[in-house]
Amino acid sequence: MFIGSELIEFFLCLGQVRSDADFFDLMLETTRRLGFEQFAFVSHVDLVAAAHEAVAISNYPDGWVERILTERYYLDDPVHAASIGRNTPYAWHAIGAEMIQSRRQRTILKEGASFGLQDGVTVPVHSPGEYRGTCSFATSQPVSMTPHIQGATHIVAGFGFETARKLVRMRLGLERTMPTLPRLSPREVDCVGLVASGMGDTQIAHALGLSEATVHQHITGAMRKCGVFKRTALVFRSLFDGHICFHSLRRTSSK
Repeated sequence: MFIGSELIEFFLCLGQVRSDADFFDLMLETTRRLGFEQFAFVSHVDLVAAAHEAVAISNYPDGWVERILTERYYLDDPVHAASIGRNTPYAWHAIGAEMIQSRRQRTILKEGASFGLQDGVTVPVHSPGEYRGTCSFATSQPVSMTPHIQGATHIVAGFGFETARKLVRMRLGLERTMPTLPRLSPREVDCVGLVASGMGDTQIAHALGLSEATVHQHITGAMRKCGVFKRTALVFRSLFDGHICFHSLRRTSSK
């Protein structure tokens, strides 16, 4: 199993990756060690008109990649759809019927199987300010979702996808120009989170036990640090940078 010394070796090799070719070779070997045959690191964007910052690295057969692009299968892929709202690996055979409702989706799975993607494990990849993505490991055999497979695929996908993103940034010349994230204080984060929920200064002051003047000071301070001039822009920037999460938007002022 890909645990212990093999995992350490993976981390060491990952640190030496300097090109897409290096990454491809490492993932090919890692995928085989995990007991799979094919892999795909993909950002969930329009792959036909993909943004330059998107990740799309796999060893899927050329014929299947052509079908994915020409038929735009990625828009309706039930394996990708199942990643929404998940944070942990899942086996394809365990995807619920609610994700496979149309004839097109059944066609996607059937055609994929004909190219050797009979079953697999997919790991959702979510990172603030980045495109949502997945890392998939596929095989022509049924998958046994053991704790070892679940843990190893999760680790490989998380660290591997971040390396893939770094390669994209290096290729675009952005690696040395990545802006430093603003540092918000804990109280500024609290105030921004409540702004995101729709509260005004009076409600925020009541909720946090602060004066309205102090709340206003925290919010304007956060806006200055983030380089924005409107509260809506502050919320979007804070979500993008990971200071707050979407749960913040689910709060209500009536609570």
